[in-house]
Amino acid sequence: MTALVGVTLTLSALALSLAFYAHFANEARTSLKTLIAPFAALDAQAAIAKARAFGDDRVRISVIDQNGTVLFDGAISAETLANHADRKEFIAAQKNGAGESKRFSDTLKEETYYYAIRLSDGSVARAATTVGSVFVAFARSLPTIIGVAAAIAALSFIMAGSLAKRIVEPINKIDIASRFAAPYKELIPFARTIAEQRERIERELAENAKLTQMRREFSANVSHELKTPLTSIYGYAEMLCGDMVKKGDRREFYAKIKDEAARLIALIEDIIKISELDEGKGSESFELVDLKEIALEAIGALSFKAKESAIALGAEGEGVIRGSRSMIFEAFYNLLDNAIKYNKPKGTVKLKIALKDEYVVVCVSDSGIGIPKEAQSRVFERFYRVDKSRSKKTGGTGLGLAIVKHIALFHNGTIEIKSKEGEGTDVILVFNAPQICSGKQHIFSPYPRRLCHSARSRRIYSLKPSRRLNSKSSYPRRLVSKLKSQKSFAIAVWFAICFFENGYDS
Repeated sequence: MTALVGVTLTLSALALSLAFYAHFANEARTSLKTLIAPFAALDAQAAIAKARAFGDDRVRISVIDQNGTVLFDGAISAETLANHADRKEFIAAQKNGAGESKRFSDTLKEETYYYAIRLSDGSVARAATTVGSVFVAFARSLPTIIGVAAAIAALSFIMAGSLAKRIVEPINKIDIASRFAAPYKELIPFARTIAEQRERIERELAENAKLTQMRREFSANVSHELKTPLTSIYGYAEMLCGDMVKKGDRREFYAKIKDEAARLIALIEDIIKISELDEGKGSESFELVDLKEIALEAIGALSFKAKESAIALGAEGEGVIRGSRSMIFEAFYNLLDNAIKYNKPKGTVKLKIALKDEYVVVCVSDSGIGIPKEAQSRVFERFYRVDKSRSKKTGGTGLGLAIVKHIALFHNGTIEIKSKEGEGTDVILVFNAPQICSGKQHIFSPYPRRLCHSARSRRIYSLKPSRRLNSKSSYPRRLVSKLKSQKSFAIAVWFAICFFENGYDS
């Protein structure tokens, strides 16, 4: 900044020096003409007398005869001067009556202006004055220039520092950790970018915190849920091994151990299943699935359980989606099983399939005990039970609806629940229908719809399912691996109990 100011001032001074030099040179020339003009009417002797009487040291007057011999010089003895017949101003004056010229002195670094006029007797009177060169003028002004430049530089430095401080002060007061208004309109894009990045970071931190909390809750819930049946199995086995149970009561103890082992197996299977859904496994087995057929299969598998409680099961409607047959069966089975468990004696359970616009809607409704309003938003959470005592009696793991929700999401579907306490519950699954285009005819597919523009070819238009529903699975891999080994242990226990129950005591 200072260097720029210095260069600017130097160039300005040089330009001013040139301008002033031109002005002073022109003034000198004009003054010489005015001064020597009265000599034109005089002869040589009168001119010499007038020149001697001239008292201005800045102007040098010379009188030269017709042959170029210097008769008089106001600065130097005439006898020492060379003949001036070859001087330009002398020649011009002899020829035209007046002449002028300028010559530069390398020694003095000055220019001398000459103006000559012809006298009445043919002689020539000449006046001369010197003007310092432009470089001399510039050199003389240089100290002033340096002083002014230094003053301006110092003033600029002080003003720039003060101005920069005033500009930067509002910026320094900005707290990017909180919301802030841009102090200048030029900073509005910056403030907007910071706000977006902060929101993104806060969202990620919240998601990570939620994920961490989910992992902790999962580990705690799994530990608790596994501990309960294992503790019971251990307790019953310890009593049997210590001969603390009468022989006639042993069958009852074996049955309890078997039930707890079965509960443990079901729990482990559900945990592994929901973990696999989180990992996005199973998409390779997608196919066109007849929902009515699967509904009837699930009803057949639960018919005995429904008959025990005098529950009427039924399915109506038809629909086809593209998906995993085993997953859809699992979802229907869990929904129907829940509807039976939490129903009233001689109640009803219906699975309805309907086509609405370009969606396939599945509704499982029951006439059961219903779900309290405050619990409806939590029923799809893992291990959540509305009635814990009833759930334990019916052998529920607390993962059934969570698995159904994951299956629905895995098929790009949605799930919602409508329930009124004491009147019953409706669980509604909505899937995108498959769209097979052939001219103007349409069949249905599971994924977001795409328009078909080809009337000649018959194609299925669908989007591939996501490889992973949640890339940050909430299930610790080591824990799931251990659960698989515990499942084998539970199955071994179950078979051992069956053997003892049927053979050891007979």
